[in-house]
Amino acid sequence: MFNEMVLIATLYYKEKMSQNEIAKKLWISSPWVSKLLTRAEESGIVKIEVLVHFTENTALEDSLMCKYNIEYVGVIKNESPMKDDLALAAANYFISELRHEDVVGVGWGTGVTRLISATESLCFPKVKILPLAGSFGNSLDFLPNLSSIRLAKTLGAVAEVIHAPAVCSSEEEFKTLMGNPQTKELLCATEHADILLLGMGTFESSTMPQYEIFTPEEIEEMRSQQVMGDIGLQYLDVQGKPIITSATKKLIRANIF
Repeated sequence: MFNEMVLIATLYYKEKMSQNEIAKKLWISSPWVSKLLTRAEESGIVKIEVLVHFTENTALEDSLMCKYNIEYVGVIKNESPMKDDLALAAANYFISELRHEDVVGVGWGTGVTRLISATESLCFPKVKILPLAGSFGNSLDFLPNLSSIRLAKTLGAVAEVIHAPAVCSSEEEFKTLMGNPQTKELLCATEHADILLLGMGTFESSTMPQYEIFTPEEIEEMRSQQVMGDIGLQYLDVQGKPIITSATKKLIRANIF
């Protein structure tokens, strides 16, 4: 059997013959060819490597997983300025975790946009794609609804949208918009999503201060609570705990913490 495994592995991997062609050539069944190829891999006759443009740093990944008590870390070395290896690695990991009936909550920003662009067209008709917040900003990268629609189109999935802004002008407007059963139901579903795709950033580099979506008084109030940044419009202090201010009380977004 050893020689047969070597022969079939040679024909398949080196001569580029299909399993059906090998079966006809050797007068054996296609399932037997498949089984011998599997055994060839298990016995070490065949070693399969996936060569990509990014490389992993296992030691650093293990160190980060241990330090922050998380299940998976991917460290990417981008060797080509012409390829977005980080987005490709993120997209591949996302697809590896995606199941056929998952609910996916989608954020915004350049990182999420790059991930969506790097995702291959697939067919997940039972997957639901939901935005993590209402709309804000003046860039296509900062429209959660658009991100949801783009990803759903790529995955052949179903997208839903929030018909409301992310930042309300007052608490009264917030209560009125959140009184919409559809909006409330969608945000609740997003809070219980199986997968969240989102980015994170410092407060100074985030969209809200840059585009003056928050007032100077609101920004100063957040700084007084030592705001460091946000994840999905959840603003965090130096301890990583969510802060509550007059501005955060007017945000239409899923509570993911």
